[in-house]
Amino acid sequence: MPKAKISRPDQSDTPNQSCPIGVFDSGSGGLTVLHALQVAFPTNDFIYFGDHQRAPYGEKTGPEVYEMTRQAVQFLFDQGCNLVVLACNTASAIALRKLQQEWLPSYAPDKRILGVLVPMVETITDRPWIKWEQHPQQYLQGTVGIFATEATVKSKTYLVEIGKRAPQLDVIQQACPELVPALEAKKGTVTTDALVECYVSQLVEENNKIPNWIMLGCTHYPLLKEAFEKAAAKIIGNIMGQGVPILCQPSICADSLKDYLNRHPELATEATKQQGKTVYFTSGDPDYVEKTTAIFRSHTLSGNNNQALWIKAL
Repeated sequence: MPKAKISRPDQSDTPNQSCPIGVFDSGSGGLTVLHALQVAFPTNDFIYFGDHQRAPYGEKTGPEVYEMTRQAVQFLFDQGCNLVVLACNTASAIALRKLQQEWLPSYAPDKRILGVLVPMVETITDRPWIKWEQHPQQYLQGTVGIFATEATVKSKTYLVEIGKRAPQLDVIQQACPELVPALEAKKGTVTTDALVECYVSQLVEENNKIPNWIMLGCTHYPLLKEAFEKAAAKIIGNIMGQGVPILCQPSICADSLKDYLNRHPELATEATKQQGKTVYFTSGDPDYVEKTTAIFRSHTLSGNNNQALWIKAL
């Protein structure tokens, strides 16, 4: 990934606390996570990078996803980030662990990479990621239904990681390949609501199980939370006679990052200003990306004047 530099204070005279937090996604879905982080850390600076030119990652092989994610993280490190959040389920499921264990120790041992997958697994299983072996969740029973992209479902990462921490919990998954294209093409609520209802029906019928919790395992899907709530009430609520909790990644990831920075204050940002700034990079065409991300501004950035001006990462 070619290096693109932005204007920032001389890092030689600035402690780690002034470094921006990097947020990466293969496309635009990570903007929902970014927004939650902006709300949770209003004085922080952020740098968002969307690899729109090579999206979607779900169609790529595992080695391709790893290498593209590594390049993106390195790009954000080059911009001055000491901490990068992978706001992409595919990258988190396929590349994160290898990056943390094999690449980061030699390339940038003082920097950190986090992902959206870990906070969701911790929330569902009520067990910390690292020390779960000492006290696995033996008594948590029921079924969690995960809606995600095809690549995330095929990776089985959620299924495996939840299973290790809560072996009595059933995990059923449903790939939703048409949701992201419909959202980005602005098909409208009639189309997206119908698609969501179809996928919820498929999950129930193909697995012959009723989920006690629903997890939205794609960072685009918070835009469709109301659609999932309606579909769950119609299809599942009629059977169970009660609502089904729906877990969304943005707020959970923001809470998790707060906890992480409390435990790692050397990566935290000092509150030296009233409002942080965000810089947006894309590997694609900035004008096109600005148009196609308007849906995220209308759904998640209302009341926030942080309109994205995209910069070509060249």
